[in-house]
Amino acid sequence: MDSLRIAFWLWVVLVLLLSPVWAVSASASSQSGLSPDLPTLVQGNGKGSSNSNKGGNSGGSNSKNSDNPGPSPNSNANPNPSSARQPRSYMGQVTLNAGGQIISGNVRIQSNSPWLSLAIPGMWLEANGVWEGEVFVATEVKLHSPTPWAFYQGPGSLVGAWQYPFVSAWLSNNRSDPFMALQTASEQAQVRVVAYFDGSKFRALPASFPVPPGLKPGWYELLGAVGAQGLVWSSVRQFP
Repeated sequence: MDSLRIAFWLWVVLVLLLSPVWAVSASASSQSGLSPDLPTLVQGNGKGSSNSNKGGNSGGSNSKNSDNPGPSPNSNANPNPSSARQPRSYMGQVTLNAGGQIISGNVRIQSNSPWLSLAIPGMWLEANGVWEGEVFVATEVKLHSPTPWAFYQGPGSLVGAWQYPFVSAWLSNNRSDPFMALQTASEQAQVRVVAYFDGSKFRALPASFPVPPGLKPGWYELLGAVGAQGLVWSSVRQFP
C-alpha cells in the first residue's frame, strides 16, 4: 500500500509540474490561422500612403494616387459656370443646313441673325456669341465664301432652272455652273433676292435682273414680282 500511495503522489506532482507547459502550447496553437507576415497597410493623412503591397490597388480600383491624382471625373466641366456666358468668337466651315439647324463640324449654331438661314455647306461662318453646352448661341453672324454669291427665291425659269416651277437657289458668278446650291420651293407670290451690290451691278445675279437707282455698295434684300414688264422690284433695303 505504501508503494501505491507514493506512486500516486508522484503522479500528482508530475501533473502539476507539466500543466503550465500544456497551457503555453495550447495558446500558441490557437493562433496558427493568422499570417503575421502579411503586408501592413498604413493609411496616411491624404498626402501619401505607404503600401508594401504595390499591386493591391491595380486593376479596376477607383482609388486615386494622391501624388498623381489624375483628371477628375468632372475635369471637362467648366470650373466657373459663369465663364461659359462670357462673349466668345467662333469660326468654322458649314457642314449642314437642315431645317434651320446649322452644323459646323460637331458644333450646332443657333442665332436669330438673318444670315444664318442663308448659310450652306462650304461657306465659312464667323460668329460672336456664347457657349451653352455644345451649342454656340450667336448674336452676330457673318458668312464668307471663296466665290461671290447671291441668294434667290422665286420662279426657276428666271435663273435657268427651267425644270422646277419655284426654287431656292444660291447663285455664283460662274455662268457655266451658276448654282452653288439648288432646292425646290413651294409656289410664292413674290421674288426674293439677297445680293451684294458692288457699285455697278449685283454680284452673281443674272444680268437681266434690274438694278434700282441710287444704291451704294453693300448687301441688299430685294422683293418683287414678275409681270408683263418682267421682274419689277417693290422693296429694296439694306441687308440684314
